[in-house]
Amino acid sequence: MTMFDRLYFVLILFATSVLHSIQFEYEDLNFNGRWDPTENLVISKPSDKYITIGGAVTEVVFNLGFGNSVIAVDQSSTMPSRVKDLPDVGYIRMISSEKILSKFPNKIFTSTSMSPKTAVEQLKASPLDFMMYDAPKNIENTMKLIDSISRDLGVVELGDILKNRMFEQMTLIKDIKNTFDVVPQIVFFMNPKSGSYVAAGKGTIADYLIEFIGGENIFTNEFNSYQKVSEESILIKNPDIILVAAHNSADDVSSFFLNNENFKNLESVKNGNIIEIQMSDLTMGTSFPENALKILKSFSLNAE
Repeated sequence: MTMFDRLYFVLILFATSVLHSIQFEYEDLNFNGRWDPTENLVISKPSDKYITIGGAVTEVVFNLGFGNSVIAVDQSSTMPSRVKDLPDVGYIRMISSEKILSKFPNKIFTSTSMSPKTAVEQLKASPLDFMMYDAPKNIENTMKLIDSISRDLGVVELGDILKNRMFEQMTLIKDIKNTFDVVPQIVFFMNPKSGSYVAAGKGTIADYLIEFIGGENIFTNEFNSYQKVSEESILIKNPDIILVAAHNSADDVSSFFLNNENFKNLESVKNGNIIEIQMSDLTMGTSFPENALKILKSFSLNAE
């Protein structure tokens, strides 16, 4: 056997081993149900040098098993939790192309939320693979995002599995919503402080979340985006449920409602329906239905 034949034989053995590993993992995924989203695939390597920008995009890439390929993320990327160990390249709406290029990535995954436009154009003009997807605004958009990224990564089967798991969570949500005799009146406040209450209006992810779990946003017909509202308007609307979140998760944001004498007669206060959620619960990624289900379960027993 010549040296070439020996080398060829070794290469064949190596390729067979790799393919067997990939096939074994896919068998686990498709038939045994043992695969855990975010579990790294054998084909995911640090040498791939991906940068993901945007919470939903990052979550999809990791949940498809390519976490080992990601070398940096942006500040809006908080899921899964291990992204916190990666370098960040800034905030998605204030991206610096120089900072990204300094990481020497091979491929960038991002969404149409990325700005400023100059940075986007510079990265598009670079020799890097620049993958930009529509920023998801609802669960249907998220499904399309999974389809697109899984196709670009060559793991369409995994994308289907992710979507099926999301559909399972959505079925559970629908079952709980069907137990409501009336539509709960809900409000979401971001970073509340004493005497300062910024509520979500129409067109926000929080507004969509409220509808998704079977509620009605009390301010959806009042204004778009986020707006500061008065204590008087909160008392008049008298929400059944108050969802509240802060960028600093250590803040006791529910206390601004529970310890305010003016709010003691609110239905939400009397029934203990002041629900603290995480800012990551508003990420329109693969975990959105699961997070929504947890929120729904936290107050569904008190729904009338």
